[in-house]
Amino acid sequence: MTDELVGFILFWGVWLFVPMLIDGTTAVVYFIGGFRSRPSTRADDKKKPLERYPLVTILIPAHNASRVLPYCLESLRRQTYPHRMIEVLIIDNQSDDDTRAVIAGQQAISFAGSLNWISLPYKGKPGALNAGIHRVNGEIIVNIDADTVLDPEAILEMVRAFELDPNVAGATGSIEVLPADVDPRTGEHVDIHPLKFLMAEAEFLEYYAGFRIGRQYQSQTKSLFTLAGAFSAFRRDVLLKTFMYDERTVSEDTDLTFFIAREFPDRKVIAVAPAVAYVHPTESLKALYAQRLRWQRGQLEVAAMYPEFERHPFRLKGLAISKSLIIDHTLAFPRVVWTFLLPMMYFVGYPLTLVVSATLSMYLIYMVVEGLYQVVSFMVAEGAAKSRIRRHWWMFLFMPAYRWLTFWFRFGGFLAVMMEPREWRASDPITQTREGLQRISTLTLTFLTQSFLPRLAALVGGVLRTK
Repeated sequence: MTDELVGFILFWGVWLFVPMLIDGTTAVVYFIGGFRSRPSTRADDKKKPLERYPLVTILIPAHNASRVLPYCLESLRRQTYPHRMIEVLIIDNQSDDDTRAVIAGQQAISFAGSLNWISLPYKGKPGALNAGIHRVNGEIIVNIDADTVLDPEAILEMVRAFELDPNVAGATGSIEVLPADVDPRTGEHVDIHPLKFLMAEAEFLEYYAGFRIGRQYQSQTKSLFTLAGAFSAFRRDVLLKTFMYDERTVSEDTDLTFFIAREFPDRKVIAVAPAVAYVHPTESLKALYAQRLRWQRGQLEVAAMYPEFERHPFRLKGLAISKSLIIDHTLAFPRVVWTFLLPMMYFVGYPLTLVVSATLSMYLIYMVVEGLYQVVSFMVAEGAAKSRIRRHWWMFLFMPAYRWLTFWFRFGGFLAVMMEPREWRASDPITQTREGLQRISTLTLTFLTQSFLPRLAALVGGVLRTK
């Protein structure tokens, strides 16, 4: 009996409980950090008035952004930061819609700051940002996406972080996902497909825990991995001493973050929780796949470029690529194995009840982990976000499935970096398979019509003539 129990624990411990132990430990760490940083324990820096208001430049790369750009600019006009100290530069990179007409219309709206734009003869976000950086005068340069909407306090809170600590070289804001069932123009409820709603709420919870807890911990331990491309800020004097945004990787923002950490070891790269930017939920599973594959591929590409950060994986402070790779890759392989192992166990003689009960038990444990994440998020949340988490408390039932799906999407990035050429946009496996079958069909048809059938006809014709 003892030997059977030991064997049972060893077998299921290796393949099931090891990956869950990693997620569970992370959730416990998040819980402790969330309890210590809940609103009632935070220092009230908002009451401290700024002694100076430096000029802030906001760069907005725009490609076919006519539909979303007005909301982005309206959020800038609602900023509590003095408008006269804000300059906005929109970089249009080969838009073929009404983006330029929208910009002209927005320039006609009253704004105490400056709103200008330039047009580039090429596409690409890195090139657009670099072109803008060389044309502005702001002491602090803020980059936001054209489909991003800033909270009214976002710029003020971002500047406050730089002013309170002169050692801050770069900072990222908190990114929150907007509800999919609310019209951003009117704020009214709209009917959407239940799957799209679940995916948007899962993405919201994932982002909220990641930015409000995960990146705050990274800030405290000087291990912040990425300054979010949707909303980040830099001191201009530091940014001009870097290579800025380079296209050598699909994750140029991570590349820049590592470069600053290497070249300016005495400066800080932090996350500013009160500086909030809102983004739209990912539109489809195809878009989610392309996004996560790009993130994972970019992480691996950047890791290869900065071997000096291959530090001890259990080092608490400082960037440690080895720690991230162990968690994201080495410890991911048990998940890969049990995903295929559990169904196969039935076909090699294991009772169906054992397979089903093991699967359900594993999902139940992950539900507990996700419930802990939601409790942490609720503790640190304020305002509408807190109400949203409370209202959708039942999301812990679906979050394990969402995590499993995004895990496989990210795992695709590990395969892509070894087998596919680098490109910013990626097709999902279904589209790639369909395109591959179409190419095979085209090649087969071309072979039949241009090679096989003419030769067959010539052969038959020759045989008939000899008769």
